[in-house]
Amino acid sequence: MDYEVKVENLYFFYGETNILEDINLSFQAGSFISIIGPNGSGKSTFLKNLSRYLEPQKGIVLLGGKDINQLSKKEISRNVSVVPQNILLEFDFKVKDIVMMGRHPYVNRWKGETEEDREIVEKAMKYTNILHFSDRSYNELSGGEKQRVILAQALAQQPKVLLLDEPISHLDLQYQVEILDLVKRLTVKEGMTVISVLHDLNMASGYSDKIIMLKDGKVYCQGKPEEVLTAENIAHVFNTNVSVSKNPVTGKTYVYPISVISKKKRKLKVHIICGGGTGVKLIQELATSGFHLSAGVLNIGDSDWAISKEYELDVAEEVPFMSISHEAYMRNLELAEASDILVLLPVYLSKLNILNIKLLADSRLDGKKIYIVEDSNLKKRDFTNGEAIEIYKELLSKPNVEVIKEDELKEILIKADDNHG
Repeated sequence: MDYEVKVENLYFFYGETNILEDINLSFQAGSFISIIGPNGSGKSTFLKNLSRYLEPQKGIVLLGGKDINQLSKKEISRNVSVVPQNILLEFDFKVKDIVMMGRHPYVNRWKGETEEDREIVEKAMKYTNILHFSDRSYNELSGGEKQRVILAQALAQQPKVLLLDEPISHLDLQYQVEILDLVKRLTVKEGMTVISVLHDLNMASGYSDKIIMLKDGKVYCQGKPEEVLTAENIAHVFNTNVSVSKNPVTGKTYVYPISVISKKKRKLKVHIICGGGTGVKLIQELATSGFHLSAGVLNIGDSDWAISKEYELDVAEEVPFMSISHEAYMRNLELAEASDILVLLPVYLSKLNILNIKLLADSRLDGKKIYIVEDSNLKKRDFTNGEAIEIYKELLSKPNVEVIKEDELKEILIKADDNHG
């Protein structure tokens, strides 16, 4: 399916207020593009210009090489589907009837719906997991269910271009992932072009081939997620400080907001043994809660290293792909000895970083309370031919070592700080 969307020199304004200014963009067929930007940046207005719901005062929108203003409403409807923010309907209908409305551009008004139309509608309802309530009234549904019905209606149009205005805003996390997986799959398997306004920057990062960042009605920047979602761009456009790293599971760019709320300064000093992204969330939570933190040994450039630098932690560091050196080990020991509590997170262990857990068995730390956050997958994380497991057994025999669940840790540390003299 080769159906490129292009926007050339587009301007749109209400009265004397510029909403969109000099927009020049192209959307490759079969790609997932996210439009991001703060409220009032023109995202929804831009989508309405793409569907000809609104007509720009200047510039053109090209659908498959044709000026949208030269196409009939039926031609546009056969090529472009829209899922709007507002999913309220003035009149109540059964779900299956609403989805069937998506076939309107194809239905012959004299012959009515065909068997093919009904098959397409059923397929759209299966895609969006709403077939089981196809006979229910629309106004009885939850916000998330209504969102999926409107998406099914859009898919029933069999569009080449799908425009989504905050398609996951009313959905639980399960359905957010389900819907975005679905539309992403449509770009890959059907060659459909998906252009979506999203507020969740991490969802945009996870699913987008390209991200367009708007500011004050202009394109501030565009490109691959890792090119657009930088701390500098987000700070400038959203006026928000963030830390940006790689998701340790997916490898995608991940944005962590940095709280600017002044937190209680705590006396307790906590040293964290982590790596490979295991410490990002904890470091962020504890740092914004006022704990004095340190970490190590971390590879330079690792996501845990990046978040540690962002929060100005003391860090024992090492060059990537190198075994922990004596110097790095001694720096780690120095930070551990200066701390009140040590925390070991469920890191993957190899010959390169095994000194991180040997550190905890060092007799010089016998007077320190050590918490091991366990995930019951030690064998899967052990790439040392069992050496790491033996060290764990030694640690567990020590009276100062306790195994806890991750969701218990913060509360334990807060209580320890309250009792800290």
